[in-house]
Parts: sequence; C-alpha cells; structure tokens
Amino acid sequence: MKLHLALALAALLPASALAQTDAGTATYKVTFQATWSASSHPGAFPGGAHFSGIVGGTHRTHTHFFELGGLATSGIEVMAETGSQGALVSEVGNAIAAGAAGQTIQGAGIGTPASTSQTFTVTDSFPAVTLVTMIAPSPDWFLGVDGVELLQNDAWVDSLSVPLYALDSGTDSGTGFTSFNQDTNPAEPIALMTSGPFFGTTPLGSFLFERLDSVLEYGTGANPAGSLAASGPARIGQPVTFSLHDTSGTMAQPAASFLAISSAAAPGYPAGLPIPGWGLSGPGTSGDLLLATIDQVLVGPTWNGAPADLVLPVPSLPALVGLELFIQGVLVDSTPRIAVTSGLHFVIGS
Repeated sequence: MKLHLALALAALLPASALAQTDAGTATYKVTFQATWSASSHPGAFPGGAHFSGIVGGTHRTHTHFFELGGLATSGIEVMAETGSQGALVSEVGNAIAAGAAGQTIQGAGIGTPASTSQTFTVTDSFPAVTLVTMIAPSPDWFLGVDGVELLQNDAWVDSLSVPLYALDSGTDSGTGFTSFNQDTNPAEPIALMTSGPFFGTTPLGSFLFERLDSVLEYGTGANPAGSLAASGPARIGQPVTFSLHDTSGTMAQPAASFLAISSAAAPGYPAGLPIPGWGLSGPGTSGDLLLATIDQVLVGPTWNGAPADLVLPVPSLPALVGLELFIQGVLVDSTPRIAVTSGLHFVIGS
C-alpha cells in the first residue's frame, strides 16, 4: 500500500526543476546484530544477559569519544558500568556545539541474540561514526566502534560490517559478570579483553552499516549500460530525474517511454529473465526483464533520439525511508518494437 500510494502521489505531482545532487550527505541504517549466546560463548553467558541501548554520534575523522589505549571519559565510564546514555550524549552534544560532531545516535536496549536498527545521516564534514553499548551484566565491559569512516576514497560506502569484541573500559576492577563495584584507581586504559570470560576470536555481535539513499545500476550487459540513469538525491521530499535512452541508436523515432517499478528484483539478481526480441542493442536481440513483478507503470515523455527525462518527486513521508525499489525503463517504437533498459536499485533515504 505504501509503495502504490507513494508512487501515485509522485505521478500526480507537477514536475519541478531538478534539485542539485547533494553529494555531501548520505543516510545510513546501522543494525546491531547481537550474537552473544550460550552456544557462542559457553560458560560466559549469565542469566539476564543483554545489551544497553546503542549510543554515540557522527563526527569529524580526528574526533574521538573513546580510543583503545586511552582513558575512558566519564560518558564512556557511566555507559560501560551502568548502561546509562545521558553522560555520553552530553559529551557528543558538547562536541556538536564545538563543531566537532554532527548528531547523536541513540537506540533501545535489547536481549541477545537479537538485533535492532537506527538511521542517521553523515556529511562530508562529519563522515565518521562512533557507537557503543554496555555488555550487561558486567563490571565495565562494552562493545563499540571508534570513528568508523563511511566516506572512503571520496565515495560513500554502500555496506560495511564490523565485528564487535569485548572491551574493558578500565574503570572497574571486577572480574565477574556480577562482581561488586570496585573502582579502578587510577583508571587503566581501554583495552580489548584477552582474559576472563571473553577471549579468543568469537565476536559478541556486529554493527552493519548500510547506505539508504543510493541508486545503483544493475544488469548483466544484455541491457546496455547507461540506458537508464538517475540524477538527484534518493531522499524523501526531493525530486529524482530518470533518463531513458537508446544508447545504441537502433530504435525507430519517435518512441514511447515507460518506467516500470517493482518492490523486488527478478530472481537471479543482478541478472533477469531473457525475453527474445526485447533487446535494446538491436532488432531481434534478447533483453533481460529485471523486475520480479510490475507494481506501477509511469508514462514518460516521447523519446526522439535524446534521453527522455521523467521527473519523479519523492513524497516527504518518513515511512518511506529505507524503502527499496527496482526500476526498469521500456521503449516502444512504431515498427512496433519493444526494448527494455538496464535496471536501477533505488533505496530511499531521509
């Protein structure tokens, strides 16, 4: 229902001037996949095992809220010992005020094994992310990543999984899950746990970072690359221009253009279902149908030898964030001949 409603609204909205692509920002979903269990860590899985809500923020590459080998801040200490987020949220807030961080990230606690997700936005000024969660119950142990950089080689990472190993904040000397409070004085550096209940190479979970506002062309070459392109940010409230084009120049002019939209790719993604005679590379060639179903068809402008541009304003509906669409263009000339373009994997961000 959301898919059909969103596309129907978009099709009825008047075409507007294309907004400039904002390459300086990207929307991500981070999924904390907690895998700690009695089977993953025999003898090191107490009753009531859980993790506190993830907390952290986006920031500059040289900003740190914790570092291996460094001393824990009060925010990290309180988080690691009690699971409370407030002190660390304040530290991120102070960094935001100082121009060193972009936003805070907070989530709810979960049992284990389980998973939970949060969305956030990074910019080219604040492309790194730090996230932590308390291992509970424990004296001062936690999981976390320090300054994961999502902008690499001037491009946003599409997907990144980071395994999480137990860290000791160095602020409590307890050795067991339910040890009494024993403040470490002076505090010791934050360190990877190599003794006690957690040691070895088995992680307790992972952070999976997935870019949401992305447009990726797909196919296997049966449909010419570049025959369907998109420009503009894949975000709610922003228009996106889809360009259909016969890059081989074999279609008769004029040709009608259509945009087919589906919630799923054809089985065998990125390949599709070969259809004899539907190839865009020349008459009689095969073309791949790249969609599992056709949920919506939009009528585009007439193709007259230049790219046929269809402007699709994406409704400003927060519920659409994270929605995946698979899109393919179709050209029909007067001979009559039907030809299909390459596909686009379109993921809506905020």
